[in-house]
Amino acid sequence: MSTDSLTIKLGPELLALFRRYEAHTQITPQFYIDELLAKTRPTLQAVVEALDEAAGNPEALAELFGRKMASLVQQQNDRVSA
Repeated sequence: MSTDSLTIKLGPELLALFRRYEAHTQITPQFYIDELLAKTRPTLQAVVEALDEAAGNPEALAELFGRKMASLVQQQNDRVSA
């Protein structure tokens, strides 16, 4: 990717749902999606790192992903307890 932004096309039903949500909460779709991405970043990181290391081996991929997720969760728990 060569840009710092991403454009997401929302279908009419999802757009309407986001508009209703924003009317109730004053939380914009952009903020909602930014927060969602921040929360799911560890999973994306674990998947990408496991894919990098698995070299196409699906069994290794599953094991690596599990280990990486466990490590990331432990790191988050350590930060919270510190």
